[in-house]
Amino acid sequence: MKTRKKIEEIIRVDLAGEKGAIGIYKGQLAIIKNKSLSLEIRNMLKKEEEHYRKFSELLVKYRVRPTILDPIWEKGAFGLGLLSAILGKKATMACTEAVEEVIIDHYENQAKYLKGKDNYLEKITKKFADDEKDHMLQAKNYDTGSDVFHKVFKLSVKSLSKFAIKLSEKI
Repeated sequence: MKTRKKIEEIIRVDLAGEKGAIGIYKGQLAIIKNKSLSLEIRNMLKKEEEHYRKFSELLVKYRVRPTILDPIWEKGAFGLGLLSAILGKKATMACTEAVEEVIIDHYENQAKYLKGKDNYLEKITKKFADDEKDHMLQAKNYDTGSDVFHKVFKLSVKSLSKFAIKLSEKI
């Protein structure tokens, strides 16, 4: 695959992913009443909004079209946020943990690919991977569940995230 096409995929999918993260957190905040948990999620939301603004700038700078699946991901992510919050604090943070594990790996692989090809974009993906690691570690502080239900929930969220990434790269 040519470098230009791969860079377009990276920007397109990362913009969609950050929009998805924003949707998840907004969905969770629509339900959560616990003040300390909602404060933590609001702080993570602010970071995701920063990431989204950066990828929006990159979309214009690199002249990349966004994914046509944007409206689906936005509503689906909000729904996932609502669902995880309805299921409780453990599921709320299990959702964050699962998504962030996938995204960290995703950003780190992108950074490896970009090394020597686009140092500016490589630096951004490395920085954002670090931010996502912070979110994952925060989530893990909440005992995200080692029982069967929460394990299956996290596995499902990871699978859904990977599926969304694959589709958004291409469509």
